[in-house]
Amino acid sequence: MSVVPLRVVVLVSGSGTNLQALLDAGPPEMTGYAVVAVGADRPGTGGEERARTRGIPTFVVPLADHRSRDDWDRALTEEVASHTPDVVVSAGFMKVLGERFLAAHRVINTHPALL
Repeated sequence: MSVVPLRVVVLVSGSGTNLQALLDAGPPEMTGYAVVAVGADRPGTGGEERARTRGIPTFVVPLADHRSRDDWDRALTEEVASHTPDVVVSAGFMKVLGERFLAAHRVINTHPALL
């Protein structure tokens, strides 16, 4: 019997060391999850580069590109949803996620701050 791994979207804001730990944990057959996309709130993060070297799709949704925080939250919610995740891991993502996002996705936060 084959187990289908959880589809995980990882959100990063910096160098991507938490993302790297998720990637290094092992293949989906061992971990039970597969990182299907990595998103950032600003371009040029180390996390994006770590994902690209593994062939994982990346996306960027900068807050500054949106008229309001609510517009940004809507755009981020839709972009993440386009990758059909089972869970979203906020791996050092340094933006507060809005109500819309939290209502739409299961989220695990690795950062000790209450984001």
